[in-house]
Amino acid sequence: MITLADRITLARIILAPLAAAAYLFLPMDPPMFTCLLVCGIICGIAEATDFYDGKVARARGEVSDFGKLADPFCDVFYRIFMFMVLLLPAGCVGVQITLLDDFNSPFWYALLFPPVYITEMSDDSIQWGAGFVPFLPVLIMTIREIVAGALRSMAASKGLVLAARMSGKIKAWLQGVTIITACGLPVFFGGPYDWQIWLIFVFTWICALVSTYSIIEYFVINKAVLKQLIQRQERTDEEKDDPKQAD
Repeated sequence: MITLADRITLARIILAPLAAAAYLFLPMDPPMFTCLLVCGIICGIAEATDFYDGKVARARGEVSDFGKLADPFCDVFYRIFMFMVLLLPAGCVGVQITLLDDFNSPFWYALLFPPVYITEMSDDSIQWGAGFVPFLPVLIMTIREIVAGALRSMAASKGLVLAARMSGKIKAWLQGVTIITACGLPVFFGGPYDWQIWLIFVFTWICALVSTYSIIEYFVINKAVLKQLIQRQERTDEEKDDPKQAD
C-alpha cells in the first residue's frame, strides 16, 4: 500500500520533468525571467517534499521499506536530473554570449565551464547561449550517485546494509541550494551577470567536491560491510562452479 509519505516522496519524480519543461520552454524574459522563476518555484516544492516526507512517515507511523528505498532514489533522480537540465540554455536562449562565427572552444573549457550552444543563426551572425552550470562537476556527481546506488543495491541483495553518513546529507543539501540559487539569482538581482555565473560555478564545484568526499567516506566507513559483500559473492560463485559444495 502506498502511504501519504510515499506519495510525497514520489512527487519528486513528477516535479523534476515539470521543472525541466519550465526551464527550457518558458521565456527567458528579463526582468521576470519566467522560465527561471517557475522552475525555481517547482524545485522549491520538490525540496520541501524531501524535508517533509520523513516527518510525515514518522508522525503517521508509516515508515516502510518501500519509503526507505524510494526516498534516496527520488532524491538522486530529481537533483541529478535538474543539474543536467541546468547544463542546457534556459528558455532555449540561455546566458547570452557574443562570439565570433569561427569561435572554437578548447576541450578544457567545455569540461570546466558551462556548455555553450548556438541558439540562433542568421546569414551574418550567430547567437550563442550558455547553460548555468559546468559539465565536469555534474559528471562527477552523476558518477558518484551511480556508484553509491550500485553498492546499496548489491549490499541489499545480500541482506547487508550500508551506513549513511552526514556528508551525504550535506551533499544533498548543497545540491538543492545550488539548483535553487541558479534559478533565483537572475530573478531577484537581474542579469544574468558575470558574478552570478561565477557564483553558480563555484557552488557547483563545491557540490562535486563534497560528493567526491562523501563517496570516499562511504567506502571507508563501510569497508567491513563491503568486504563481507565480496566474500559472500565469492562463495556464491564457488557454489555455482561446484554444485556439490553447496550440498
